[in-house]
Amino acid sequence: MALVDSLQALLERETASFQLMGEDLALLPGAGLREAAAAYEAQVAELPAGLRARFEAEQAVVLREAHRWLCKYNRSVHTRLRGYLALGRRCSFEYPWPVVAMLGICQVLTGIGRNRRYALLAPVLRRLGSRKLDELVEGTEDVLRRTNRGIFADSVPAVLMALHARELSTRGDRELADALLDGPLPPVMDGESRSLMRGLHDGLAIADPEQRFGALTALTLRHFAREQAIFTYQMGPVGAPVGLRSVPAPRIERTLLGGRRVVFKSFRLPRGFDLRDHAARVAAFGQAFVSSVTADQADYRAAVAYVERRFGKSD
Repeated sequence: MALVDSLQALLERETASFQLMGEDLALLPGAGLREAAAAYEAQVAELPAGLRARFEAEQAVVLREAHRWLCKYNRSVHTRLRGYLALGRRCSFEYPWPVVAMLGICQVLTGIGRNRRYALLAPVLRRLGSRKLDELVEGTEDVLRRTNRGIFADSVPAVLMALHARELSTRGDRELADALLDGPLPPVMDGESRSLMRGLHDGLAIADPEQRFGALTALTLRHFAREQAIFTYQMGPVGAPVGLRSVPAPRIERTLLGGRRVVFKSFRLPRGFDLRDHAARVAAFGQAFVSSVTADQADYRAAVAYVERRFGKSD
């Protein structure tokens, strides 16, 4: 039983490891830690005897690196943009997900700016005896920031682990790489983390560039769905429907000289769209933020050039 399994048993509903970084961690008693530790030891014992010490040492190396990244970059929306750019460069931009995450943050910044404009009305309504707008504005920005922070904290360790395993495989140490990906997971990860790590490791190994891009784009859509699960979690289980007609989203436009560039335009959402509907949001936003810039490699290269040009100057 992993740590997330202990939490799931207490909550009696499906649980993801990113919940261990929030309030749900307060629910775990010492017994849950003991059970998780015993399960971890049992899984380590299943590894070949000569591999166990190397596995634990190598896993610790990656987690220390992930910790340094989180301490450096997971401090504000703007530092996270620099962190995603560094992550994109780390994988030579083969994996589209960091670029997609940065384009998504552009929309988050738009949302925060709009939210703050609404806040200008709050003092007027407060004088009239209403504090509802105060609460709505503060609550909306808090959800956006907690989601943005949670996505980065959840994703960086998994991506760095996959990239480290890929480096080991490239050097010929495939057994150790497989142990990192398929063996006992760190407490901050779950089965979905494992699937994303394995997908990234294997996708980067595909020799044909077109097939590699296709596999890693499909993986980006899966990673994006996990991002949206974090958003759903941060919004909470209770709340009125939130109707939206459109969102500003990136798209690729052809230039007069035959080039391609990223522009942000309104993306029309389906009739009756509810922001709190997780499945509907994954489907619509996946088109708006992932498929819109990964139709082919030329479109994606335009997206890479955009984030390098816009955010690389402050790196």
